[in-house]
Amino acid sequence: MPRLIAALGLPMPDSAPAPRIDMKMAAVMAPMVGRSWVPPKPPALMGRMANLSSLAAFLPLTDIAALMAELQQLVSELAQNVQPVLSQAAYMPKKPMLNMVMAARMTLSMRAQGLCPMDLSGLDSTFAQAEGLPPHPGKMNATMAAVRGMGPIPRFAVPIPMQSMAMTLASLAPLKTIPTSLAMPPVSSSKFGGAAMAMLAQLARIPPLPIDASKLLSELARLTDLAAIQAAFGQGAMTTTGVGKVQAMLNYMSRLPMPPIPPMALGLQPKLDMLPPLPAVEAGARVASLNVQTFNQAHSLSPPRVPILSPLMALNALKNVLADILGVKPHQGCPVCMG
Repeated sequence: MPRLIAALGLPMPDSAPAPRIDMKMAAVMAPMVGRSWVPPKPPALMGRMANLSSLAAFLPLTDIAALMAELQQLVSELAQNVQPVLSQAAYMPKKPMLNMVMAARMTLSMRAQGLCPMDLSGLDSTFAQAEGLPPHPGKMNATMAAVRGMGPIPRFAVPIPMQSMAMTLASLAPLKTIPTSLAMPPVSSSKFGGAAMAMLAQLARIPPLPIDASKLLSELARLTDLAAIQAAFGQGAMTTTGVGKVQAMLNYMSRLPMPPIPPMALGLQPKLDMLPPLPAVEAGARVASLNVQTFNQAHSLSPPRVPILSPLMALNALKNVLADILGVKPHQGCPVCMG
């Protein structure tokens, strides 16, 4: 990011649903298996246009001059907001930071199921009160009884080939908004392929941004971790007092007698987390089934490489974390930094 700032001449500044999502997805996708309109992987042209469609909501991709001006503003805002937030974790060694992140995700997951560890341990009831959670003793006893009475756990319902198909279809979901977001002909139009190639050719002429997309995504992961810590433990979580309170909560939780949990249940959640959102899969399926001819034509087209695409996708992801998770709005200071 400092290199990008210099180049632009800027100053330097969980609970599982019922029925389970995998069962719902398998039921929706079973009729699609073997259908000719389901592509084994997206044509390169359609994949890049789907990426552009997801970016068009916040960048003027059809106006190169406006795009560069918007990038200047975006990078300036991120520089003001990202680095101060990341500095909160700079002093903490890697292992304690990882422990804080794990404790935060455990807390948020339990709180989503109606039980707050900070309240349960008697350290802080404000989070439970803010969310209207029931008194912790009865809820805890009911939860433990439910675990002890847990029956057979149904196996993960989405086999690997269907997982791949779900990811492919979900990646096509942004194509449904292409005509409005990019001023393009409809995907069903015979003119779509030519218009898409022309737009990609125009964007391909923009020089590469001097930015390391992988480093930016690494910062994105750290921001997401910090956001989870703040959501779980408040704005004072990274202070000495805040860390001590979290450690006391973990000490209390470690002494709780836990009933045995079936290994299959422990291994199920990561698989559920890897599934794409079902609405995105359904949207992508509609796009693919209604535009078979366009998809077939796209396989024969070789879109140009667009060097700025990966950095733009990384910037978009980082901007969304600041806006949606940390509460930073465009042209506004970061409340985490200011608080």
